[in-house]
Amino acid sequence: MAGEEKVKTYFHQQAQRFDTIYEDNKSLWQKIVDRVFHQVVKDRFDLTFLKLGEIKGKTVLDVGCGSGRYALEFARRGADKIVGIDFAQAMIDLANSYANDLPEKGKCSFLCGDFMNHDFKEQFDYSVAMGLFDYLTNPSDYLARIKGLTRGKIIASFPKRWTWRTPIRKTRLLLANCQVYFYSKRDIERLVKGNKISDYDIVNLSRDFILIARIGEKNEKADLPTKEPR
Repeated sequence: MAGEEKVKTYFHQQAQRFDTIYEDNKSLWQKIVDRVFHQVVKDRFDLTFLKLGEIKGKTVLDVGCGSGRYALEFARRGADKIVGIDFAQAMIDLANSYANDLPEKGKCSFLCGDFMNHDFKEQFDYSVAMGLFDYLTNPSDYLARIKGLTRGKIIASFPKRWTWRTPIRKTRLLLANCQVYFYSKRDIERLVKGNKISDYDIVNLSRDFILIARIGEKNEKADLPTKEPR
């Protein structure tokens, strides 16, 4: 858990800076930096809503929800219920502050806690995990739990192992005392097949791979781990 605590600390400290990636009102220099290094954050946001299709009336789980940008957009587009969970309190504070300004705020709830051990008491039509698998030592356990909580589609991002930005990002995060992991397409295929997911696509998107997995309406809740992951 030491590594996960470091990630938690990093995002608690960097919440405001990370969230500005989604903002349009910023300096020209910051726009250039975001365009070069962070454009994928906006691109995968757009791709998520394109690939998920009809949202009105759906329920959504946002794992590693950060500042709630996805959750709030789901609410704007007519989702009935959105639950976001993140382990960085500063991120949840931002999400709640943004939700307060939204007419549909009653549809959103944000939790600061441990995804692997939280009792959600329900399944969701869609589950989203953007920027989550970058920091996990046990990605298969997380995917298994997300699958068990989903009856429709999962969409998740995985940072590519081989791009020119990979060593830059790895060095920057290591200097910030934050672990990060990268994936090949084959790594993701092994991950989904190991979790008995057969209906899926992997989209090549800039520095990321985007997994779109179709679980199906007959998915039963899995026998999920209740202990804190090692």
